[in-house]
Amino acid sequence: MPIPPKPCPYCDKLMWIKDESIEWVDENTIRFRCPHCQSLVRRRLVELGANAAGPIKPA
Repeated sequence: MPIPPKPCPYCDKLMWIKDESIEWVDENTIRFRCPHCQSLVRRRLVELGANAAGPIKPA
């Protein structure tokens, strides 16, 4: 499941990230490069609550 598009914290453009671009740092954190500015972006996954969304870690 792809992550929802969000703005890059560096260039402020929306990022659509493909599953193959995601690198798992640990079980709760992913990182990937912004397709626009190529900055390395790190995002923590939220599993519970209203903000719960994100890719499912492959088994």
